[in-house]
Amino acid sequence: MKTILALSAVALLSACGMPSKTGPALFQKVSESELATTNTGSREGRACSSNILGIVSLGDSSIEAAKKNGHITRVASVDADITAFLGGIVYGERCTVVTGQ
Repeated sequence: MKTILALSAVALLSACGMPSKTGPALFQKVSESELATTNTGSREGRACSSNILGIVSLGDSSIEAAKKNGHITRVASVDADITAFLGGIVYGERCTVVTGQ
């Protein structure tokens, strides 16, 4: 029983649960750049997905969803806004932010 609990704790606290590149933390709220092009534009589209306790994952944070939400056909940049508690184990949210025209 102790072995199972120890292995479970290691799995939950391992780096594979981290939603961002910044490392483990009690609370994270970071923005990361993903892509930039030579296109310009003032429109912005967001698409988010979330994870609760590593059990329930909901949403669509794809670039295509963000483009659709912002009515964007030509992408200028793609960024990610990430919020996480305990490395995303308790709660994590990733939003893809697309700018363009």
